[in-house]
Amino acid sequence: MCPVLFRIGQLEIRTWGLFVLVSVVVGIYYVSKRVKSIGVNPEKIWDLGFWAALAGIIGSRIFYVLYHIPYFKEHPVEIIKFWEGGSVYFGGFLFGLAAGLVYLQKNKKSMPLLPILDFSGEALALGLFIGRWGCLFNGCCFGKETHMPWGIVFPPGSPAFDVMGSSRIHPSQLYESFANLVLFFVLLKLEQKKPFDGFIFLFYIFFASLIRFLVDITRYYEPGNVFILSVNQWISIAIMVVVVIVGLALRKKSPVKTSN
Repeated sequence: MCPVLFRIGQLEIRTWGLFVLVSVVVGIYYVSKRVKSIGVNPEKIWDLGFWAALAGIIGSRIFYVLYHIPYFKEHPVEIIKFWEGGSVYFGGFLFGLAAGLVYLQKNKKSMPLLPILDFSGEALALGLFIGRWGCLFNGCCFGKETHMPWGIVFPPGSPAFDVMGSSRIHPSQLYESFANLVLFFVLLKLEQKKPFDGFIFLFYIFFASLIRFLVDITRYYEPGNVFILSVNQWISIAIMVVVVIVGLALRKKSPVKTSN
């Protein structure tokens, strides 16, 4: 694995941060291209993406710090070192979504909410496919010990090695990465048959949460489960329930499609 891509003097270019940056840029670029079909100015999407990404980075770091309060009480300076890794996807998603909704609400005359969210769902699946590779190279978000032939051993100095040593462990990062790539293509296929605007985005959230729930079975966590499940698994369940409720509400409000 390669947590540091290269160094220029004292400056380190970390692989995790680079992959996150690439995933954000690719996601924003994807949506900016797709919204042309609904008459939205692509420059607006770059503005939207900037604020959503910024909020997402802050949110993912806040959640991570909250999950590791004892450590950061002893090392408060490291709270801001987000570029070294250490983030929680759900924190980034919730903060990014909130910022995106506020931006879209302020620009609702020129930016239709639900169609843009549908494109964003596809972009998020694509972005998570890319971003999890950064976790792999950084050695974070690692799995439990396994005897499966595809188990991997992380090198000394990585977060995974610090905990698991030379044991073979699940490549949980790749499980989630490739599952989201499959989900991306499923979303593209469903786009032509979506029953109402917003369906693609809700479909993404539901199945991304389900993927996370299942991947967490293989993920290593410090002791702290709540009634057997991890905190992230409970969050996944809560999000899926909310998605079903919102989906049913949108379905009722959407115009009935008639066949010709």
